[in-house]
Amino acid sequence: MAVRKAGYKRLRKRPAKLDVSYGSVKGATISPVGLRYSTGIAGIFGDSGYLDALLKAEAASSSALSSIYPEKIPERDSRKIKSVADTLHVLPSDVRKTEAMETHHEMGAVIKELAAKAGKSGRYVHYAMTSADAVETGKALQLRDGLKALIETVKAVRDASITAAKEWRDIPCILRTHGQHAMPGSFGLPFAFFGYCLDKSAARLGYDLKNMVEGKLSGAIGTYDVSADEGMDGFLIEKKALGSLGIRPAGISMQTPPREGIACIISDLAVLCGRIESMAHYIKTLKRTEILEIEEPQESGTVSSSAMPHKNIHGNPYIEERCISIARTVRGFALTELESVASEDFRDLTASLSDRVAVPEAFVLTDYSCRLMENVVNRIDPVLENIERNLEATKGAVTSQRLMSRLIARGASRERARAIVREAAAKAYASNIQYREALLSDQRVLGFLSRKEITELSDPRTYMGRSREMIDRIASKYLKARHATG
Repeated sequence: MAVRKAGYKRLRKRPAKLDVSYGSVKGATISPVGLRYSTGIAGIFGDSGYLDALLKAEAASSSALSSIYPEKIPERDSRKIKSVADTLHVLPSDVRKTEAMETHHEMGAVIKELAAKAGKSGRYVHYAMTSADAVETGKALQLRDGLKALIETVKAVRDASITAAKEWRDIPCILRTHGQHAMPGSFGLPFAFFGYCLDKSAARLGYDLKNMVEGKLSGAIGTYDVSADEGMDGFLIEKKALGSLGIRPAGISMQTPPREGIACIISDLAVLCGRIESMAHYIKTLKRTEILEIEEPQESGTVSSSAMPHKNIHGNPYIEERCISIARTVRGFALTELESVASEDFRDLTASLSDRVAVPEAFVLTDYSCRLMENVVNRIDPVLENIERNLEATKGAVTSQRLMSRLIARGASRERARAIVREAAAKAYASNIQYREALLSDQRVLGFLSRKEITELSDPRTYMGRSREMIDRIASKYLKARHATG
């Protein structure tokens, strides 16, 4: 019996029972992800998907143990457990209610509901397991399925980008650095670059799928304590159970597998979203009114602005800006998971909320962002007259490096060649004349180059380098591989 200090008097009325049901109000959700940004991948990480993963872990464990040690769990009982270990029998709403009103422990509620559905066989539910066995293995199942789905989505937007690059390979355009006109190139080249980067992201996610997704069925603190105590081979049970689920066991786990795996996966999602963000920024820039090198058809009924109807002509870049916003959010989730690598001793609940929020929402938002970008790339078209206009905006001065290199090749020092072409560019700007005219009027240039050479070298349309070959190389590598594998 508790002993109170003399003179202590409780002034507040004690609640009759612990109540943690505040999060179960029907229809009340503050996260827009499920309502506004959801894709099919949400089913993997939703309420039912999560519970289904936990139940699969429970069923796999009892089945493996029963097949190896039938004297511990009779086969008929493991079959019965497996037959009801799904969300058709164990309902998420029942689990939430049991947790809130009785167990105050999520796995405790899952175990109680599953055991009730298994009837007499329920005594074997969760045998030789700890809660983390089901939770961590369930997470591994979700990560596996989420990564598989997301890799296909990334490949789709990759292929859309490379297809666009191939289609636009022969369009000369101005390419920019630091927001300034830099050099001429192929209009398709940036999209080939995006496709290449996206393929790298798909490869990183594939690596994560193979190396970072790990489950565990090693019992409390990861020592296989119950199985060892009862003369069973816990290593063998774990290998068989997780093998049946298509995931691998951690090489060693304590109460949980290493947290680095989840942190790496969500970090790679943030990297992927960063590339989608860069695509969004690029397309948004090319849609600017004063640039307008890209346009996207506006569907009937679309409202770009409630107050400025003229914006419906070309439309606000709201899809691109949505992708940018998503990238910022997923980067925040990555930081949260990086901070969740560490825990007190080898298990605490400091990562429980981040895993329930950061992991599912990062996957759903990343998938959504990729699908948006695929749709944008498939819909946009180049505006040829504006591409031509912008290519000529500097009146040919963007070929200055080409002229400088040719002067050097003909014997001029680098310092002199640079000074000559820079002065010609300044004259063209100041006098509003073509760059070639400024060059043709400079006797220093004529001392190295003929008039015909100057005219040819100062034409930005002929200064695309090997950008078209680069597009062909990327398209040949990825699109052929994609078609070969279906």
